[in-house]
Formats: sequence, C-alpha cells, structure tokens
Amino acid sequence: MKYFGGLIFLAVMTYLGWPYYHVYQLNEAVAGNDKAALKELVDFGEVNDVYKKDLEWKAKNTVGAPGNSLLPEAMREKAQEAAAFLGNLTADTVEIDASDMFERFHKMEGSVWKNLTFAFFESPTRFTIRLGKLGRNPVHIQMTLQDWYWRVTAVYL
Repeated sequence: MKYFGGLIFLAVMTYLGWPYYHVYQLNEAVAGNDKAALKELVDFGEVNDVYKKDLEWKAKNTVGAPGNSLLPEAMREKAQEAAAFLGNLTADTVEIDASDMFERFHKMEGSVWKNLTFAFFESPTRFTIRLGKLGRNPVHIQMTLQDWYWRVTAVYL
C-alpha cells in the first residue's frame, strides 16, 4: 500500500509540474528564436480563431453601452456600426504567426521566465499564464492539453 501511495503521489506531482516544463520550453524557444520549436508549442490555428473572436467582441462591446449618457443614441449606434466594421476588417486581416509571437515576446523586458507573474491550472486540461504585472498590459496565455501535450491555444493582449 505504501508503494501504491508513493506512485500516486509521484503521478500527481508529475502532472502538476508538466505544464511548467512546457513554459520552460516556450522560454527556450523564444530565447533561441527557434521557430520550429515554437510551432510545436503553439496551435496557431486555435490562437488565431480565439484572437479574431476577441477582436470582434471588443469591437461590438467597447463603444458605448445602452444607457450611456455620454453619447446620444444616434451617435452611439453609428459608432457601434463603425467599430463593428473596423473590428471585422481587423479580424479578417490579422494573423498571429511565429514571427509575430517572437516580436511580442522580445518587446518584453527580459525572458518569459522573468516576466512570469502567474501560472496555474484553470481546469484539469487548461493552464493559464500571465506575463507582466496586472494593470501594466500583461499578456495572458492559455495552454490546453491536446493529445497528452500542452499547447498554447490562446493569447490575450
């Protein structure tokens, strides 16, 4: 029984440390400008889908909510239409690729490890990372367990 308990403990500790190892791999890929390693760590199709949906949501919801006394009703509706059009235009033209990821990570002062301020499980198959301090435009990265491998599936800027 003691042996079985030790095995369970080892399995749980391995599972809890596993995504941190993938964060380390991400750090090494960025530090070495290794596009091949970054492509293995990031699911760019999923990242782009989430990024486009986020842009579209921001375009629809950031211009003035109903009941906002700062904008007259007619102006608010026109502003929302313009923002939605620009958001859809931006969502159709923006693609995040390995070069863009490298550019964003290299703009940070220091390495990915140095900027890591939060990293923990959101659920058993989702791991959230925050690079940078809150209130200072941090980058949030979401990793998902895909086929027994942690991959970046969302980047929130």
